[in-house]
Amino acid sequence: MKKIIIIDDEREMQKLLELCIQSSSYDIRTLSSAIEAEFYLNKEDIHLILLDIMMPEMTGFEFLKRINELQKEIPVILITAMDDTEAVVKGLELGAYDFITKPFEPRELKARVQSVIKRTEHLFEKDTIISRFGINRNPSQRIFTYNEQVIPFTNKEYQLFSRFFQYPGRVYTRDQLLTLEWEEEEERFNRNVDVHIKHIRDKLVQAGIERPLIETVWGVGYKMPLEELD
Repeated sequence: MKKIIIIDDEREMQKLLELCIQSSSYDIRTLSSAIEAEFYLNKEDIHLILLDIMMPEMTGFEFLKRINELQKEIPVILITAMDDTEAVVKGLELGAYDFITKPFEPRELKARVQSVIKRTEHLFEKDTIISRFGINRNPSQRIFTYNEQVIPFTNKEYQLFSRFFQYPGRVYTRDQLLTLEWEEEEERFNRNVDVHIKHIRDKLVQAGIERPLIETVWGVGYKMPLEELD
């Protein structure tokens, strides 16, 4: 059962969102504020949050920042007003997975929810070997292999590449990566991220992987591309 939280300060919108995505596969909880939702962040696995941006007490942006501060990886779809491009960009930079604008088409909302849940379901199977682009990740051994050969990542390179590997398509800013992967504040400088990314790219090429698997999103950060379906 996938656990989904809907956060919106309008009760009627909560009901509409719940109705649109209702499924026997989902355990849906509706909340009226992001402050209420904080209680659940460390209590249980949350497979998806539908998050309204403009709310009193704590905005959707502030809630995304709170998720980052707790170093939690929770898929979020933003609910935003039509033509609010700046808000969408800001939300994606803060780690949201996707967005949908009001008013929305119910089928589109349901499709986006299904897509995000499918792309992230492996996150809740901690010891499962994950395969992408011919590369295998073995969490229990903390290694990546390609053509049955171990890619010689350092511990930090393994952690960084794992983050992109777990969340293909998601853009990470340098600040997010520094907060998530570097515990010591004196080590948190942008050049540190860039150097580690370069080393990872070099080792992937040396392993025989020609396709760029960590892409630069100019002016924002880095991401792993989505695999193309046959």
